[in-house]
Amino acid sequence: MRYNNSSSGEECPLTKGRSYKYTLSMYCGDGLKFIISCFTILTISITTTLILQILYADGSPQDKASIHGAVATDYTNCSQIGSKILRKGGNAVDAAVAATICMTVVAPHKTGLGGGGYIMIYNHKEQSEPIIVDFANNTITDNFVQDEIRIPAVLKGLEHAHKLKGKLPWNEIVKPSVSLAKGGFVVSKELASEISKNINYEILYGHINAGDILKLHDLSDLLNAVALEGTNVLYNGSFSQKLLHDKVKLLKLLPQLVNYKPDVYIAKKSSFYKHAIYYSPHMSLLKSMITALENLKISTDNTSIVETDIEVAKTLINSVSIPLQIKQYVKEERYTGVVAMDWEDTYVCIITGLSTPFGLGHMSSVGFLLDKADTNNNLSTLVPIIFHNEKALCGLRGVFGTDDILIIGQLLYSIIVRQLNVSEAVEHPRYYFSSDEFVIENDPKHSIDALIRSQLNLIVQLETDSILKSVNVIIKRKDLMSSHSDSRGGGLASRF
Repeated sequence: MRYNNSSSGEECPLTKGRSYKYTLSMYCGDGLKFIISCFTILTISITTTLILQILYADGSPQDKASIHGAVATDYTNCSQIGSKILRKGGNAVDAAVAATICMTVVAPHKTGLGGGGYIMIYNHKEQSEPIIVDFANNTITDNFVQDEIRIPAVLKGLEHAHKLKGKLPWNEIVKPSVSLAKGGFVVSKELASEISKNINYEILYGHINAGDILKLHDLSDLLNAVALEGTNVLYNGSFSQKLLHDKVKLLKLLPQLVNYKPDVYIAKKSSFYKHAIYYSPHMSLLKSMITALENLKISTDNTSIVETDIEVAKTLINSVSIPLQIKQYVKEERYTGVVAMDWEDTYVCIITGLSTPFGLGHMSSVGFLLDKADTNNNLSTLVPIIFHNEKALCGLRGVFGTDDILIIGQLLYSIIVRQLNVSEAVEHPRYYFSSDEFVIENDPKHSIDALIRSQLNLIVQLETDSILKSVNVIIKRKDLMSSHSDSRGGGLASRF
């Protein structure tokens, strides 16, 4: 006998429920008798199982041994809310929407109902083209932009995605966040840090420390109404009348709010090392970047050497630095990404954000912050990404989202070319854009090799107290699913 011991962690793959504690290594005796006995036992077992399934199976997804799913966010409770939705029989769209609503509660410094974003949905079994629900690019228009306010589009975008592809009733998707806002949530270190930077934020939330419990009663009331009646209570109902304190300005904005609808279109596709990469059409620069990287023709034997890392870094930076006009990047933008997969091989990325931390810093009477309208920052840097092997149906595939094209290049290279596991790929140190310059991480946990830093002399070091960009990822190889929430965001992925 050979004993096989295993352990489970966040980054461990998730697959069918198999647990073979012992392996038979040798059998001594009459081989024919042994074979006949095995076939007899197997036949009886199969027959019994089929009879029991016919008699007792109710056809619900939870009864299938092959069920598995995962949700990854920047806040552990939000990941858990998403995975509980999956356990109830919801799909990846349900889970991702529920987790995103949760993030608007617990992370008002980087997302919120007043912001915007993108949702990408893809089903790998159907092999259909991924769709994108866009509630970012049309949120700065007409009267809203004149008053420097973004249309609060997040709830409308989430509800639209749920109507298109969701499974569970809408109220079951929203209710967990109602309870979280009403009962209170644990303040993250990042949220407490952001609040402490500006006295205006402390006026909104009070002086709070990491670990404190924060309750948001007005937001809870709004979400409860949304759960029961749908999003129209905000866009064309009683809560829309409370959106602004200025009634004259509100009267001017209400017609546009009533008529707001997200855009829906097909994702753009490019090829990268025999993998299809899907992304938002507005990020046209991504194609030239991955083409430049593929032209290096890096072999798997050379991916782990420093010289290759330097060559990759220079290629990525050179391919985007000139046409990008870095000064257009807004330093203050914040975002959060939620990703989910389910047993039906549906992959979802929802990436939402604000033009500045806490948006306008103006709290509406319905419990959330409105966002600043800025024509130089329409959240077009937010990009959901889904990829899969072009040849093998059960080959590598995955989902993530970020607001930085350089990070996209680094993650695709690490996962597809270097073939790192999901935790290693996510936690690998990065370089990216910040305002009008390139920066590298200078955190002890995410420190780039000294030789690479010296070679990339156009990059400045990012201070350790700066906000690091979090990218949550789920990948799948064959039937093995692995998920990881970026330590930079402070969350943990949740799976079952």
